[in-house]
Amino acid sequence: KRKQRTQMLALDYADVVYQLMVYIGAGLTVRKAWECIVENYERRKESHKGRIRPAYEEMAQTLRQIRYGEPEGKAMEAFGRRCGLQPYMKLSSLLEQNRRTGTKNLQQLLEQEMSAAWEEQKHAARRLGEEAGTRLLIPLMLIVVMVIIMVPALLAVQ
Repeated sequence: KRKQRTQMLALDYADVVYQLMVYIGAGLTVRKAWECIVENYERRKESHKGRIRPAYEEMAQTLRQIRYGEPEGKAMEAFGRRCGLQPYMKLSSLLEQNRRTGTKNLQQLLEQEMSAAWEEQKHAARRLGEEAGTRLLIPLMLIVVMVIIMVPALLAVQ
């Protein structure tokens, strides 16, 4: 389950960064963009009968923490730690730095992060494809071995 959660988090990272970039680029604050992403996820989850995505669940938990009075910076930092992956930790520190210092180039930083995330996602998809190919190759090899053994045995019986 942990490996599957990690894979789902890694696959969702590029999408999360892209959505943040779009909302922030449209003029929303980081918190409002975060709220919009969580609300969209909650609607999708209801319509798709509960398909749970760990990254968005962690975002929803972070939003609940902020709404219940935890400082936004601590909640964002906790988000990165809970996800446990380096890209999420980097994103949370990027957002926290923006909150503290008011970085003007947050949009550019998110664009750079998004392009890196898409590249990583392509590599991960390629890796998963290679693993699936290897898993399919083993049963095929067993079938070939069975045929090699069975054909002479069947011919000898006749």
